[in-house]
Amino acid sequence: MAKLILYSDQLIKENRKIDDELLKMLNKKNPSIAYIPSCSDISRKYFKPKVKYYNTLGIENIQYFDLDLEYDELKIKDIFKFDAIHLSGGNTFYFLHLLRKRGLVEQLQSYVNNGGILIGISAGSILMTKTIEIAGYGEDGDENFIGIDDKCALGFVEFEFMPHWNGTEESLDSVRTYARLKNTVVYVCKDGDGIIVYNDSVRVIGNVIKIE
Repeated sequence: MAKLILYSDQLIKENRKIDDELLKMLNKKNPSIAYIPSCSDISRKYFKPKVKYYNTLGIENIQYFDLDLEYDELKIKDIFKFDAIHLSGGNTFYFLHLLRKRGLVEQLQSYVNNGGILIGISAGSILMTKTIEIAGYGEDGDENFIGIDDKCALGFVEFEFMPHWNGTEESLDSVRTYARLKNTVVYVCKDGDGIIVYNDSVRVIGNVIKIE
């Protein structure tokens, strides 16, 4: 019973159609969101704008849960009491490393399978798919500095996700090469666009290209 929102980016007005879908999915007054960063955000430089963003949507209860330098094992169980969980952008390889290190992969899978809503931004969206391998693809890909060999991700969907598409045919050709080599399906997404997964239904919002 997957309920997933895959953003390429956030904090821009072009995402309003996706935001509306999120609010429909939450479908309640005063919903709550647990925010998980891809690495420690000590000054909350990235978290604070997200709080303001969600506040504009009428969502006031957004809590920060660090898996890295400020990790608190006693607080982590509270994540799964929230109506939705937000997986931030950042380095996809390090983010997956942290999820595994803190034992959250299986817990997130259970949360979603029991009706919880998962919101992903860029790296967070990639983590919802079957593998994060595409995160390191191309000259602008994430660096696998943590040395992850097993790139299996949360596995809620069978396709892969490429955020931040610049709209060029050249970049599409590069992804076509990847999809052919890996025998996989990739959704290529511009900032401001995204994908809504509800149960077994996959719906694209905006200019999202499916490559298979």
